[in-house]
Amino acid sequence: MSGAGPDRDHRNEQAVAAEQRFRLVVEAAPSAMVMVDRTGAIVMVNAQAERMFGYPRDQLLGQSVEILVPARYRAHHPGLRETFHGHPRTRPMGAGRELYGLRKDGSEFPIEIGLNPIETDEGLMVLSSIVDITERKSAEAALRDSDRRLQELHAELLHVSRLSAMGQMAAMVAHELNQPLTAISNYMEAINAVLDRGGELPLPRTPRRPRNS
Repeated sequence: MSGAGPDRDHRNEQAVAAEQRFRLVVEAAPSAMVMVDRTGAIVMVNAQAERMFGYPRDQLLGQSVEILVPARYRAHHPGLRETFHGHPRTRPMGAGRELYGLRKDGSEFPIEIGLNPIETDEGLMVLSSIVDITERKSAEAALRDSDRRLQELHAELLHVSRLSAMGQMAAMVAHELNQPLTAISNYMEAINAVLDRGGELPLPRTPRRPRNS
């Protein structure tokens, strides 16, 4: 029994050291990290979460995680949390849905959330990794606008091409009509000249019929 005490102390020291390493990793993470307990109370946040949501740490710890959720989603959030606790596994939150976070100043921003179950002495915790995707959404919108403008330009190009083809066809028709029109014009000028001189226009000759033999 004499070795039980030192072994227990060693295990306790290892547990404390492991918890400290875990907190350091969470603190250094580039994403906002928010850990909540079964009731949804915030038990840990990192510096990035403070910057992202605009709250100092002491105003988040102990608060319901719904403080970071837009009002229109809050009624459904506890049910989603219970569903996760019923089948805890690492997965993205809200697959196929757009998610938004709520800052202290009341502004909203699009986010992606990864959920990670963490077993602790106090029970199952959920560690959320949160990424602000505002810039990505802006880039996607710009790309969609660029694609739309490219289709519009393509349609305009086709329209101009059709007009150009019609113009070429009109030029060809005008060229084909130009020669007979010029001949008619010249003939009319000759007739006018004869009439001006008081002359008579020659009548077309009637072909003679052959006599019956």
